[in-house]
Amino acid sequence: MKFDNQRHSKGTSMSSLIFYTQPDAVVVATDTLAVSPDGSPFCFCTKAGYIPHLRTIIAGTGAGGFSSQWLLHASTRMVVRGICNLDFHTPKGLRELWDTYKKEYSLTDDSTTTVYQFGFSEESGEVVSFAYRSINNFQSEPLQFGTGVKPACTVLEGNLLDIIPDMMVEQRKNEAEKPHGEKVYIGGEIIALVLTKNGCNHLKIGEFEDFSTDEKSVFENFSRMTN
Repeated sequence: MKFDNQRHSKGTSMSSLIFYTQPDAVVVATDTLAVSPDGSPFCFCTKAGYIPHLRTIIAGTGAGGFSSQWLLHASTRMVVRGICNLDFHTPKGLRELWDTYKKEYSLTDDSTTTVYQFGFSEESGEVVSFAYRSINNFQSEPLQFGTGVKPACTVLEGNLLDIIPDMMVEQRKNEAEKPHGEKVYIGGEIIALVLTKNGCNHLKIGEFEDFSTDEKSVFENFSRMTN
């Protein structure tokens, strides 16, 4: 389908996130790199996932793995009808999970995360999207149709699946110029989720030029840790 638009023993996956929404479809793309506190490659991970029975994609930026824990909770431990019903319960659920998560991984008070939910409304049948930011106490923020990027970059025009890799390369270039404590580390592969009324497809649409080098480092580091 063509979309046109105008510190612990745990890695940190601050993430590139690029998404596009229209009434009948969603595209969500992320990188896969998680890094150690010093910025070295720690592992590769999935940063966005799909819940089929809710027709909802959940993605996150910031603290590594938090959105994945929320996805697991929402998909296995909640009784909800769809994304709108889920949205009603999400702020309270995220606040409780965040308190536990920060203690489990000894996160500092300045650690942040944002969770995004995209899906087909059980009420209208059209796509709806929400953001929940820890800095706003995970209040529900409805999102308008269109393109969103995090961290900032130029929003190019054209077929989104073709231009996302170029946008992520720009994001990484911009972040590379920042000090270690401020930059977002982006790398690995580029995975896109494409959600329509027929279902959700997961597509690899690219990889970064140092993917093989980072992959080698990940396994070498893992071997040292386990020996």
